[in-house]
Amino acid sequence: MIQIMSDEWLTLLNGVRSTRRTLAPSDVLFHAGDPVQALFHVEQGCIRLTRAGIVLHVAEAGQPFAEASLFTEFHDGDAVAETEARVLAFPKTAVLLLLKAHPDLNLAFSAYLARQLQRLRGRFELVRLRSARNRVVAYLTQAGAAEGAVTLDRPLTVVASEIGLTREALYRTLTKLEKEGLVRRDAPRTFSLARPH
Repeated sequence: MIQIMSDEWLTLLNGVRSTRRTLAPSDVLFHAGDPVQALFHVEQGCIRLTRAGIVLHVAEAGQPFAEASLFTEFHDGDAVAETEARVLAFPKTAVLLLLKAHPDLNLAFSAYLARQLQRLRGRFELVRLRSARNRVVAYLTQAGAAEGAVTLDRPLTVVASEIGLTREALYRTLTKLEKEGLVRRDAPRTFSLARPH
């Protein structure tokens, strides 16, 4: 079975003609309710996908996004450039024809969507935790901070939004966890969780 990994999308979609868009920070690629016209791939920068103000995913260079939208008529969220970004758009109809014509690619695509769904469910479960403390500890645990120091790949303001906290609430919670010795910060975005004795 074909494994779909980052830039391999470009190889797999080689026969589909794409268009390129360049976005400035805060430019909107699409809004919730817009008709789905394409599958997107980030060449450079970051695109933030949100629904009802909650960050669902931050697509970074080498990643596809809006994949599930191929099977719906309208987008169910917003896509906004978090940084300067360059995006390839692959027409929905052409991508669906490619998937239909190549069963191995279709199966790999289905497996990829299943993994995305699993990540999304984990994110929603995290946001459902009532206390900021539990959300922060759960987020850092998912990031691998319980096994050792991890450097987060996005600014803390983005992390706050992803876990449904204000920036101030995240900073307060991290400061409190550091004072309690539960969290260690080695650099502005590098954290580890204390191991239980």
